[in-house]
Amino acid sequence: MSLYILMEESSSYFFETRRKQEIASIKSLNQKRIPTIVFENIEDIPEIFTDSKAVLLVAHGLNENNEHCVKICNENGIPVILLHDKSKKHYKYIYNSIADNDDITASTIYRYFKANGKEKIAFFGFYANSEHDVSKTDAFYKVNLNFSHQDVFHIKSGFNECMNDFWEHRYEYDGVYFPNDFIAIAFLNYFRNKEPSYFEDRFFLGVSDTIMARLFHISLSSVTYSSEAVRAAVMQIYRCLTNNRNDFNCISIDLKNVLIPRDSTQKRALANADFILPRRKRSASMNFDEVPQYDHKSDPALQEIFVLENLLLNAKTMDMLIIYMFLKGYSNSTTTNKLYLTPQSLNTHKNNFFKKAGCKDKSDFVKLLSKYISPKHLEEYIRYISNDVTDFSNY
Repeated sequence: MSLYILMEESSSYFFETRRKQEIASIKSLNQKRIPTIVFENIEDIPEIFTDSKAVLLVAHGLNENNEHCVKICNENGIPVILLHDKSKKHYKYIYNSIADNDDITASTIYRYFKANGKEKIAFFGFYANSEHDVSKTDAFYKVNLNFSHQDVFHIKSGFNECMNDFWEHRYEYDGVYFPNDFIAIAFLNYFRNKEPSYFEDRFFLGVSDTIMARLFHISLSSVTYSSEAVRAAVMQIYRCLTNNRNDFNCISIDLKNVLIPRDSTQKRALANADFILPRRKRSASMNFDEVPQYDHKSDPALQEIFVLENLLLNAKTMDMLIIYMFLKGYSNSTTTNKLYLTPQSLNTHKNNFFKKAGCKDKSDFVKLLSKYISPKHLEEYIRYISNDVTDFSNY
């Protein structure tokens, strides 16, 4: 009796780091007597076909790389759970699904903008080849009758091209909605350097609540679900399938997204505003042509943000404290004294940072950190991850 987790190389620029967190959380089900086995190719684990209570969890939505695995499991009576699938191919395969509900999220975002007097909203950084981007814009289009194709700004060859398209229209909008936090931070960073007054009366909202969303100089409001919610949903479906294997065809669980207000929306809370829910919705969908393949992670405007997110994602509290001391301008000797580290231990941390960030020395690393991270927000984040036990009075 095992939960087999199929991990494939991510083709998603956005979900890669989030997926790591979710799988780490799901693997903790071992503590609840649900054994988990992670693999990259279904042919590598023949025992899945002899395990009478096997369940396959696909860590990505249905795509051309994993369709054969779902097909094999269907043919052998092995239940399948897909994470964050937007393809809706139940006509072709039988599978269970766990995903956020873009329609509910779009209604929440619409209410939030509307309640705060933000009527005209742009969707910036749309990538036509991403089913997640398409689903988000389609849902927002249906709920917001003021939203049209002209309000969608596309990433085709890169971030700068998208910004050039947006720049001449920037004053037409009261707010900007982004498909993910990384593009949102690149956008905020661009205007922070070129036109900081643009932030004064407008709202900016990202998706997924990344670490960088919390730490950026203008902390980013974001919409997200928790990794714990994903784990709980996997556990419930797994138990239903193992205990009632012949009673269910497909189980679908919608994850609840929560809006987290920060500086980019003036920390305005989402009030109960049912009275402004749209009286009617459009039934038609938005249609976009596919574009040439584009690698977000290699875009100069986004690359450093991805690097820092991945660096911080696996950082321990001590790593964060060292980064905080660097940002505050402390010398190596002061850092070792205040954090009770040996010089050798600090060098180990430093070399690890430099390698992951692609920096040649401390000066280069601090320059990168200072570009994106606020010491104040980092202090707040360290207090959060250490449950407020970190004493900053001596730092």
